[in-house]
Amino acid sequence: VTSPSLEKSVDASLANRATTLVVDFVEIIRGRTTGPLLFIARLIVYGAVLLVTALAVTTLVVITAVKAANSLLPGGVWAAHLLLGALFTIVGGLFWSKRLA
Repeated sequence: VTSPSLEKSVDASLANRATTLVVDFVEIIRGRTTGPLLFIARLIVYGAVLLVTALAVTTLVVITAVKAANSLLPGGVWAAHLLLGALFTIVGGLFWSKRLA
């Protein structure tokens, strides 16, 4: 016959090992499933924020360029529009010529 304290320590040891086994298994499964999903979710969110920020900055830069060209060039607004339109056409043509077929 074993003593009650020995039985409790064996039961506690068995419970600790079982708990450790279950926790380790859950961590492995979580690392293989949730980890990549979190990475993809962060990539989508940060990409969307970056896209919106870049669009806003580009818009503000174009507005500033039109206002600066309008104040520096003689004539009306048409001169600023002509200059920036030509500039954007040249840049667009360069990008178009570098595109992949």
